[in-house]
Amino acid sequence: MEEPSAVGYPSDRDLVAVLESFGVDAGALLGHGGEAWVYALDEDRVIRVLHRGGNPDEVGRRRRLIAELASSAPPFALPEILEVGEMAGRVFVIERRLPGRSVSDALGSLEGEARGRLVERYLDATAALGDLHLEPRGTFGDLILADPIETSSWRAYLAERAAANLARSTDDVRSIGTGALADALPDASEPAFVHLDAFTGNVLTDGVRVTAVIDIGSTSVAGDRRLDPLSAVVYLASPEITPRARPADVDVAMSWLRAAGLEQWYEPARRWLAAFWSFAVDDPAVLQWCRSVLLGGS
Repeated sequence: MEEPSAVGYPSDRDLVAVLESFGVDAGALLGHGGEAWVYALDEDRVIRVLHRGGNPDEVGRRRRLIAELASSAPPFALPEILEVGEMAGRVFVIERRLPGRSVSDALGSLEGEARGRLVERYLDATAALGDLHLEPRGTFGDLILADPIETSSWRAYLAERAAANLARSTDDVRSIGTGALADALPDASEPAFVHLDAFTGNVLTDGVRVTAVIDIGSTSVAGDRRLDPLSAVVYLASPEITPRARPADVDVAMSWLRAAGLEQWYEPARRWLAAFWSFAVDDPAVLQWCRSVLLGGS
């Protein structure tokens, strides 16, 4: 859940070894987050270098899930894995470079009506993620993780996943009750694909329409399709996550939620998402946001 923050290789010897072997310059950084560093390899490809401990089996599950989702011919591009390998003890994935720049980047330059329309198109795209083809699993739960939480009801998943992630967080948030967080959200009768990390950095645009949704990974869930547009507005309204968003952008997004009949679920989604992301103890901005939402002050 991060955008590029600096030019220069990170202090990660194995990562640098992989990048140098492919002739990747430090300035080719496109982004990094909880799963990988992402660099432009050339005009047509990117390379994702997973963090230490990255599992090629998880990459295989991700590849199969993306193929499943892409079979529904979505109105925007999805990631396309071209090659998977290991070098210097790190798993790397070469993917096709998708068209457009991030919505986050576009928000740094667009003005006026074009800006408001892009916010609306962004939310339309996150809502459309629930239309992507997902084979029946018979359960709600994690789609890619090696040790998934799978439950017979959506609310049970919400409670178990929040509890598991809070247990990996700082001492002051570990005691947050998860039953109330789950019960505050609506239940779902049938599971649909949920990206859960479709913030503005993971959605690409040509400035008018959404061209691609990227970084389909470990957060992928079979769950309530309403959670993606709700989470998109939560992320947009949080300066720690989307610093380029303006109050007017949030107004447009909240109007979109009202028109979709989802506004009442905004605050419950915000609190559950803060519990979900509370495991990100290595991301100070996100962790601070989680703490402020769960413990007060935001």
